[in-house]
Amino acid sequence: MSDRRHEKLFRDPVHNVIQFNMNDEVDRMLFSLIDTEVVQRLRRINQLGLAGFVYHGAEHSRFGHSIGTQHVARRIFDNASPNGDPFERAITRAAGLLHDVGHAAFSHAFESGISKLCTFNHEAMTCAHIMAEDGEIYRILHDFDPRMPERVIACISQETQAWYHPIISSQLDADRMDYILRDGYMTGIRNYLYDIDRILEMIDRDNEGIIVSYRALHAVETYLISRYHMYQQVYHHKTVRGAEKMLESIFARVSEIASKGDESVFGVGRMGDLLADVVHFHRVDAKKCRMVHDAHAWTAIDMWQQSGDPILSDLAHSLLHRKFFKTVEIPDEFRSVIRDKWQELRDVVESAGYHPDYYLTLDTTVNRAFAPYSPEPAPLLPFFENSKSGGHVNADIRIEQPSGQIVSIMEASPIVKMLTKIHSQVARLCFCAEVRDPMIKKLKELHVPVN
Repeated sequence: MSDRRHEKLFRDPVHNVIQFNMNDEVDRMLFSLIDTEVVQRLRRINQLGLAGFVYHGAEHSRFGHSIGTQHVARRIFDNASPNGDPFERAITRAAGLLHDVGHAAFSHAFESGISKLCTFNHEAMTCAHIMAEDGEIYRILHDFDPRMPERVIACISQETQAWYHPIISSQLDADRMDYILRDGYMTGIRNYLYDIDRILEMIDRDNEGIIVSYRALHAVETYLISRYHMYQQVYHHKTVRGAEKMLESIFARVSEIASKGDESVFGVGRMGDLLADVVHFHRVDAKKCRMVHDAHAWTAIDMWQQSGDPILSDLAHSLLHRKFFKTVEIPDEFRSVIRDKWQELRDVVESAGYHPDYYLTLDTTVNRAFAPYSPEPAPLLPFFENSKSGGHVNADIRIEQPSGQIVSIMEASPIVKMLTKIHSQVARLCFCAEVRDPMIKKLKELHVPVN
């Protein structure tokens, strides 16, 4: 019987109670990681970035999601391999806990916001934080076992094909299994529910990775459908995307002002220091990124309202006060019209007194219900440059049939086979609200249908 005086408990809205036994060396190590500044910082990083402007309940943090991912990762490992290697189990749990420490302020919205200035990958930043030899995380992992930092990195970045790596990153991993339930619950979306307990009960493994029994096939189908709906209704919501495009314009304007010699635009605290590095060196500095969270970002935007530059001031004010870009969805067959007539659309914005570089943009999203083999991107997405996609060793979900044969879920489930044909590709024209009427008029002149 465990001594409850030595248990640390987290009350979780999704998983109820998440326990850490302080008599267990792995739990002690994980709890030490939780207490580090890098992990505690995640309390101040909103899980859904700017989505709280649409779903007012979406105020939860990356911290709660990280605790939940560790919990699900432990359950997957224990069910798939009850007598599994203790060191591999510790790696899996630590990777689940640490997988998001590289997120910048505003989560994915930051990545979108600086996309025109440099490429930012939060997973690469996660690896940088873990491997910083002067950091708390590296020290704790190394003290537990000198091999630990590199093994955790390999698990997160999928550098090898160890059987337990899909627990952290795959089509059916602890990360996705937690955030679908957590984000759905906090946003109030009702079709997020799937039977996680049934899936976990029916999980097994072989040398290649995770296997799910046919007995949980319906639960996995529901999981995939729930994930698809969450992207449609939350992550790719038109208003959320409009807000993210406005953030992108703010960062682009800051860069433009600084390029003309006015670096006072960076004098807005830690977020300004971080952006200065982005603008000057076209990369995100790991140490500065680690020091910035959502409060610093909002402080910077608040201060930019007082900027002497009218464009930056207006964009910052609009974002803070929820006056986002309006969006119009462009049907597939009219995307070439938008591309060919782009200058005419810019003229509409400019005629109204707004700079089209900052008040007109295109947003493209692709939501594939299930795409195990990472098919090539659609030819018109995005409009002005080719996107790239890579393969993934854990990109399928494998089902164990009654006969014992292991097959792709597409072979086991007619529903999933049908889901592979569902590729929601949405292109939206985004522009400031003040030009909505003339923009709609121009689109109609171009015979583009507008709802």
